[in-house]
Amino acid sequence: MRIPRPAFPPRLGPEGEGRARKAVIALTVVVALALAASVEYFPERLSLQEGQVSPRDLEALRTVDFIDWDRTIERRQQAAAAIQPVYRLSPAALEEARGAAVRAFDAVIAARQAAGVSPDERLAQAKRELRMALPDDVVAAALQAEAVRLEEARTAALRAVGQVMSEGVRREDLDRARMRVQSLIRGQPLNPEAARFAEAAATQAVRPTLLVEEAETARLRRRAMDTLEPVQVRVLRGEIVVRRGEVVTKTHLLKLQALGLTNTPLALDRLAGMLLLSAMLVAVTAVYLRQYHPDIWQQDRTLILLGALGLVFVVVGRVVVTRVNPYLMPMAAAPMLMAILLRARLALFVASVLAFFAGAAAGNDFHLGIVTLVGSLAGIFAVRRVQHRIDLAYAGLKVGIANAGVIIALRLVDQFPLYPDMLFDTFSGMANGFLAGLVALGTLPILENLFGLVTPIKLLELADPSHPLLRRLQLEAPGTYHHSIMVGNLAEAAAEVIGGHSLLVRVGTYYHDVGKLRRPVFFAENQIGVENPHDKMSPSLSALTVVAHVRDGLQLAREYGLPPAIVDFIAQHHGTSLITYFYHQALQRTDGRVEEESYRYDGPRPQTREVAVLMLADAAEAAVRSLAHPSPDRIEQQVRRIIRDKLEDGQLDECDLTFRDLDRIAQAFTRILTGIFHPRVEYPEVEGELPKRRRPDGSVGHKLAKQSGR
Repeated sequence: MRIPRPAFPPRLGPEGEGRARKAVIALTVVVALALAASVEYFPERLSLQEGQVSPRDLEALRTVDFIDWDRTIERRQQAAAAIQPVYRLSPAALEEARGAAVRAFDAVIAARQAAGVSPDERLAQAKRELRMALPDDVVAAALQAEAVRLEEARTAALRAVGQVMSEGVRREDLDRARMRVQSLIRGQPLNPEAARFAEAAATQAVRPTLLVEEAETARLRRRAMDTLEPVQVRVLRGEIVVRRGEVVTKTHLLKLQALGLTNTPLALDRLAGMLLLSAMLVAVTAVYLRQYHPDIWQQDRTLILLGALGLVFVVVGRVVVTRVNPYLMPMAAAPMLMAILLRARLALFVASVLAFFAGAAAGNDFHLGIVTLVGSLAGIFAVRRVQHRIDLAYAGLKVGIANAGVIIALRLVDQFPLYPDMLFDTFSGMANGFLAGLVALGTLPILENLFGLVTPIKLLELADPSHPLLRRLQLEAPGTYHHSIMVGNLAEAAAEVIGGHSLLVRVGTYYHDVGKLRRPVFFAENQIGVENPHDKMSPSLSALTVVAHVRDGLQLAREYGLPPAIVDFIAQHHGTSLITYFYHQALQRTDGRVEEESYRYDGPRPQTREVAVLMLADAAEAAVRSLAHPSPDRIEQQVRRIIRDKLEDGQLDECDLTFRDLDRIAQAFTRILTGIFHPRVEYPEVEGELPKRRRPDGSVGHKLAKQSGR
């Protein structure tokens, strides 16, 4: 019997795997943020319950405002109860009451006039026609009264019912209205039997004429509840919330919880709310990244960086908020780091998200959210042009000033006392800014190394000629160094015209040929006054030696700790290009029997437009330098030929350069190279003694006849 193979689900493709990884990252961030905003971090600090005796004096270390929801609900219920019901007069109720009274008298009169029936049958007939519950003795007595007396009683009953009900009768006043009807009827000179029946029938006929408008009443009560502001309770810094030996009340617990001094069990409703809020914010951030920063969206490591920064600062912020002072929370450090590591525009968006979440996590303290947002914006603008790491500390000072300004404004609006609360909070806000700068200063190199990112600060440090590796290049391979500087200027200009990262291109170009340090004399730019070793080598061995400079460069990059972004320039700047010179030599020596792959670089091809710009600049500079008589037209032709050859060879297939980019690059290369290799004027040699001239001080010197021209 053949056992069927188990059916496995189809494997996800690269795109599906990418979506799955992003979903895992998003879910992890959502859960982590929700737990960070909900879980108690220091459960051992203090545990009190209502009715217990406080073991010590508990002092408020900071001023805090919170909403007493129990008192708020109680006051709102009182406000709603104070709203009287809205009544509507019902004319139909009066007509119904009169009709009921008339029918009662008609029933008695009709039964009284019935002939050939016994008194019991008359009573039964009257009760059937009455349509209201009246005592038998009252009905029987009315049947004995004369018809004219019954008519008099009916008139009195209708008059009393109309008078009382026309004034308006509410349901709660119904008994009082009936008693008044009885009183009005008794005041009339009526037959006793007929009067008793009139009182009973009229009392039964009376009904409410003022009906409650339920919808309008509910609307007014809701408005009264909504317009009542929540009960704000302020605990001042230095206030003794509960004294030693005092019985802890619910009010004490609310104050202690607001100060973060008590342990509160994990509330499932709060956790659920934070999960929902985190999911919404993460989803909005994901949509924003995918729409406006697709390159960042494609990189999982940057997504992890964003989530990790947000999570760490939420945890730190919650500790500071609940244990020290909320305005000491250095939340601005996260957007500052994002502005430096990634982009300022992304940092602006993340700052607003973090500010909103920080306010929500701190118990809906949106004053704190405003301070966080303003400080973060100030930090982002302060780090736009940082060139040295110490500039981050100065940026922190600017954040502190912004924090202080907005705290003073909010405290003035809240009418806080100047001393000590406003001064203490303002000082905390300024210290917060300085702390944010220090945190960014200390964290930046860690994040650079951990996530392999390069910042403008790091690039400027790498561009310093005193960098050990560049210093070696200057001393051991000066030709390569100066070639790298020239190509760097060329590539930087091209990167700028296509909107690339020009600083990264320039610095990457400085290091792209560091592998030539292993064998500098094997490369033409360093063969000054020495014999060319390739003259004594086979083409294949020469090609292997040239190809090895990429591998040697990668080894040096690891030794000197160069970031991955710079390593890419070393590994990819030749792609899989053909080493044309030695390949043609081999063809000539072997009658065309040469394996082309042996004369190609190992790759990979350029993966980014920045590395592709370097590849083109490197090749264009070498090609133009080889021209015997460079002219602007010949330079442009040579540049465009190099770009066309690289394109046809497939070296640009894996980067996102467009044909428009290539045209702009060609124009930039031509402009720069024409300025470098323009024809020079030869100065003539002057035969004989140079003519002398007299200087202003009277001395005599040679007069140099300078021939100039272009």
